[in-house]
Amino acid sequence: MKVMVTGGAGFIGSNITDAYISAGHEVTVVDDLSTGKENNLNPKAKFYKTDINDPSVEGIFKNGRFEVVNNHAAQIDVRKSVADPLFDAKINILGSVHLLENCRKYNVKKFIFASSGGTIYGECNETPPDEKAPKNPMSPYGIAKLVVEYYMNYYSEVFKINTVSMRYGNVYGPRQDPHGEAGVVAIFSLRML
Repeated sequence: MKVMVTGGAGFIGSNITDAYISAGHEVTVVDDLSTGKENNLNPKAKFYKTDINDPSVEGIFKNGRFEVVNNHAAQIDVRKSVADPLFDAKINILGSVHLLENCRKYNVKKFIFASSGGTIYGECNETPPDEKAPKNPMSPYGIAKLVVEYYMNYYSEVFKINTVSMRYGNVYGPRQDPHGEAGVVAIFSLRML
């Protein structure tokens, strides 16, 4: 299977890329290296250093003939989304819609999205919330993740692209950056050590 992984030089995306390659799939990584690291890249993956909003991404789709797009490219900092909602929306909403449009145009069968396990729900009355809990994002980051899920529903209904949202919780593991808000388990582990 031919797979595009956006954000494939990041913590989660690079591990997903490794899993696809280990399973025998052909992987293309698209990452602008704004938060990802070049040394996270699997040498067996084809790599394009570009932003998901860049017009050159269409050429990657055209030549790649992908069956699956796994979108892990994102502006990942909730605080930055609050400080600069326009930048957050450009990457997290418009970038994802740009990918979905290319999926439609080049007949990609499946779109997988790295959503959020916490920011979509906001402050919850019940802990932990299940998927049926009310969605009440309290930050531009959470709003963007939810908006992309709605766009995915649209592309699924109208263009029959199979879409899946992965609402990750506190992910931890190899290649995680223990700095910043996203690495809470790594931060706690580092402090315990």
